[in-house]
Amino acid sequence: MTRFSGSTIPVLAGLLAAARLAAQAPAATPAPPTPGAAASAVPVAPSKLSDAPAVTTLTLPSENPFGATLEAPALPPPKPVFNEFTVVAPFFGAMRVDRAGRVTQSKRVRDPIPSLTPDTKKSLDRWVFEPARKGGQPAETWASVRVELAVEVRPPKLEQITLTPVTPSTPIPTPFEWAQDSAWYESLNAPAPTDGTVLVEQVDAPPNPKKTPWYADSFKGPFSCRLWVKVNAAGHIEKVIPIQVSDPVLISYFRHELPLWPVRPARAKGQPVESWNELAMSGTVGYSIEVKQIQNLRKTIS
Repeated sequence: MTRFSGSTIPVLAGLLAAARLAAQAPAATPAPPTPGAAASAVPVAPSKLSDAPAVTTLTLPSENPFGATLEAPALPPPKPVFNEFTVVAPFFGAMRVDRAGRVTQSKRVRDPIPSLTPDTKKSLDRWVFEPARKGGQPAETWASVRVELAVEVRPPKLEQITLTPVTPSTPIPTPFEWAQDSAWYESLNAPAPTDGTVLVEQVDAPPNPKKTPWYADSFKGPFSCRLWVKVNAAGHIEKVIPIQVSDPVLISYFRHELPLWPVRPARAKGQPVESWNELAMSGTVGYSIEVKQIQNLRKTIS
């Protein structure tokens, strides 16, 4: 989230003023040469005065820049309606593959559905690979994989929903960090493992998945989320900032569904106005999950 700064405040003002006064003082007139002095004497260059380095401090605003003073807050629809929608959600995992192609350890590196952690872990532990090869021999390494999931999100059943206006005194929360998958992967710089395995970047041929069972294929259970949403003057949600979400796959789902809601806009001075609000929802949700593609990665992500 963007941070906002207030006015800058200069410090060391007294030292700066003194330095400027000294710089404006007339330079001393050099004395005439003494008769008989050596002609080879080198004149001494006058010393130069310079301003002391300026140091500034930044202050945060005393009021939340997202907040507004309203006569009437925005209101959600009395009965919010959700639709079924399919989200493409890549999963990134790492598995330690021994020289026989067996998985001895597994890690969920970036998981869009943490609610299915036990089933996802069970799946990775049962994968079988053609082992990596280096110098013509099997090598033990950490395999990195990207599993593209098609997640069919069924309409959530809400048990609680609140839409609270953001006021000038509302503290700014820490947003939920979930960057775009490509940006996350490109910026990832995982440390090299120190367990004696060969880096996947250094093998001649990476481990190739042969058997890839996937037990994390469905879910029905609780969900919760907190989002900051911008409601425009026409009563539509046009921006979403995730603050907390039980499963990151729901971020894409709600970004698709929330703009379809008819929201009563906030009012100020008798007119509808745009406003930022915190939308909190909880209830139950269901997913059906299908593996669409598995990609071997030539980069350590563990």
